[in-house]
Amino acid sequence: MTSVLSHDAENCAIMVRARSLAGWVGTGKPVTPRSVLRPRDVPAVAAAIGITPPDRTRTAADIEALHRPWTAAQAIGLITVDGSRAVAKAATVADPLDAWWSAFLAVLEAESNDRRGEGAVVLCRALLLMLADEPPPSVEELEQRLPEQLIYPQLGAAWNAFRRGVDPVDAALDALAEFGAVDADHRLTALGRWACDRFAAATPPPITPDLPADDLLARAARLPEPDGWHAAQRWLADRDLEQAATEILAAAADATPAARIFGADLVGALGEKTRPAWQAALDRPMLAPHARSVLGLWDGTDLDETDRRWLAVECALAVDDIEEAYHRVDDAGGMAIVAASTHPGAPGLHEALTAAGRPPRRVYRLKVVLSDLDVPVWRTLRVPATITLDVLHAAIQAAFDWDDDHMHLFESGRDRYSDGAFALDDADEESAVRLVKVMPDKRATMTYVYDLGDWWEHRITVERIDELPDPDAAVTIECVAGHGDAPIEDWDPQDGPATTPFDPDAINRELAELFS
Repeated sequence: MTSVLSHDAENCAIMVRARSLAGWVGTGKPVTPRSVLRPRDVPAVAAAIGITPPDRTRTAADIEALHRPWTAAQAIGLITVDGSRAVAKAATVADPLDAWWSAFLAVLEAESNDRRGEGAVVLCRALLLMLADEPPPSVEELEQRLPEQLIYPQLGAAWNAFRRGVDPVDAALDALAEFGAVDADHRLTALGRWACDRFAAATPPPITPDLPADDLLARAARLPEPDGWHAAQRWLADRDLEQAATEILAAAADATPAARIFGADLVGALGEKTRPAWQAALDRPMLAPHARSVLGLWDGTDLDETDRRWLAVECALAVDDIEEAYHRVDDAGGMAIVAASTHPGAPGLHEALTAAGRPPRRVYRLKVVLSDLDVPVWRTLRVPATITLDVLHAAIQAAFDWDDDHMHLFESGRDRYSDGAFALDDADEESAVRLVKVMPDKRATMTYVYDLGDWWEHRITVERIDELPDPDAAVTIECVAGHGDAPIEDWDPQDGPATTPFDPDAINRELAELFS
């Protein structure tokens, strides 16, 4: 059976065209700055791979019958693009099915409109799983059943998946047919069933309303944060919230740190109607610090140092990345916090962090330029590499004398981050991502938009990155340079001057007060 699948994989339309395309590229063909073939070469390459080109071509990327094999050929190493030229490579394909799978995912990611490049993947995975039913559903039935198969963020990504403005289900079925996963009647082929099984093996089990609370926490904690929250809302929909809170907290008491934090956050978000459940949680050692934190927030009381240290360790244990665990501990006060914590996981965490060693300490010089003004307005900020984006947001607000009265947004490539309290569509929580992850080197850029109505856009670039020789040296956030007066937000002529003069001393006093 495997030999038949391998034959089908090697001989589907896209893989045949990918090999023909590599043969046409040969020792080299010029490409555009977008790393696609030039429009003038489209007729020749179309003839070489057996497709009919459109009468007019704006860009080769718009011709799906060409761009899909172009993407596939690069994904499996038949073609490499270096600078302004594409060159064919004598790639050795050890496993035709692995090559097919790599090409399949690469093409779907390239087809996606959403920021993570996963919309078409999500859509095709859902369609394959539904087409495995007997009897297979019609196209109309597929469209009707999609909302039942996907949680809300996935549904939005799937429905906006393909770039050409056509019906997304039709476009997905077309892509599946080119890969030989469905036949002309939209029925699964043997290759499609293999892909379906591979998707099923890699996909976490769905969160359904009938799950027990411990399974809900275990599965939701493995999902990206927005997806986990939306899945939990479906689980909560028809339940009595007080009873649901009791079930979740009972399950959280014996869960992993990540699942326990998810459960505590979920119940805390349900509001004070869950107070009885939190009161009962005070008698559970692994939940009591969480309970005192939530009840203290409602009652206006502060946590004591014992609970602070306990929760800092819990937060560090919730992540798999040892460097991120170190940064979380460092944010909370350093290794002394772990050494003094009563959390049962503290000794193991201390041992793991000690063995891994302290990660390098770096300082960034960021140039933040306010776009689309008649005169240049910019500020240069010196910040630790490990600050989270909510901290960078506060620093930019101070640097430009903004009042933080409006929504804001960070954009880096396809990724978007904002304040989770505003629940911007398709934006991750900015307090959960660090600057060094978003801008890992001097080539990285990012956009910060403040006031999504007036759209004050700031372009952020890395001027330099310094590594601190003293790992214990304190790093303050400060404005080290700048130019131009910042416009006043929501300015009215009756308010006086329309700009705020650049005053580095005033900015640094504000920064010192914010981050002392």
